[in-house]
Amino acid sequence: MSEWLYTSDLHGQSALYEQLLATVAAHRPAVAIIGGDLAPHSGGADGIQRQRVFLEGFLVEFARRVREASPATSLLLMMGNDDWAANHGSLERRDGDLWRLLHDRVVSVGGVAVAGLSWVPITPGGLKDWERWDDGAPETPVRLDGWASRGGARAPYVFDPDRREPTIAAALDDLARRTAAGETVWVTHSPPRATRCDMIGARVHVGSRAIRAFAERHQPPLVLSGHIHESPRISGAWRDAIGATVVVNPGQFGTDRLCGVRFDPSRPGETLRHTVHG
Repeated sequence: MSEWLYTSDLHGQSALYEQLLATVAAHRPAVAIIGGDLAPHSGGADGIQRQRVFLEGFLVEFARRVREASPATSLLLMMGNDDWAANHGSLERRDGDLWRLLHDRVVSVGGVAVAGLSWVPITPGGLKDWERWDDGAPETPVRLDGWASRGGARAPYVFDPDRREPTIAAALDDLARRTAAGETVWVTHSPPRATRCDMIGARVHVGSRAIRAFAERHQPPLVLSGHIHESPRISGAWRDAIGATVVVNPGQFGTDRLCGVRFDPSRPGETLRHTVHG
């Protein structure tokens, strides 16, 4: 049995990273995955620099400690919608060394293909780097304006409702051309729409229609997500199914106790276990 570990939405909280390290040391998983929102929330004018300090300091040291605690564990990670894209180069510089990046990539670990996508549907938040139109169909986002940093600096950004592209659907289709989609483990920061994994406090579903349609069409064994921290608490479940596809959102509940899942990638439906540290 090969055990993998998945969590998401640590948002720079040192206590959660320490608990992730302790879990890796205790269980020695073959793979540990962080599915987005790596850095502390930093939305102001100095947000990019503050997150860069975290990624190039704390996160690098964390990854080194993971390697010391469990040398055989592969660390996979990607940014989420609360991480400034201007700092992606800080992650790229350590790719293949301390970790392997997942966004818009397919990586193979122990013969298992893993594909990742950081994009989320447009949110009410102000950081727009990792937001996209969902599937090209009409949408009514609460907030179209905000800030983006893909040019290297924080700058105003506004989505054009008359031009609903590029889309999450297109990004998924592009990735699917690089892997056997129905045999791949998918890590998508956004959960699929209309599951028990995408429910906010108002009991409204806010996940991605494109990711749901993709899962319905390709039926991969597993979709690992996050983004909607409270969903397991609101819906009462951290997993759901879309046909033969198991969908997971372990949640993070605003406490200093890490939520995650452990599983055997060859039998995810049978082996998935939700864990809350402590």
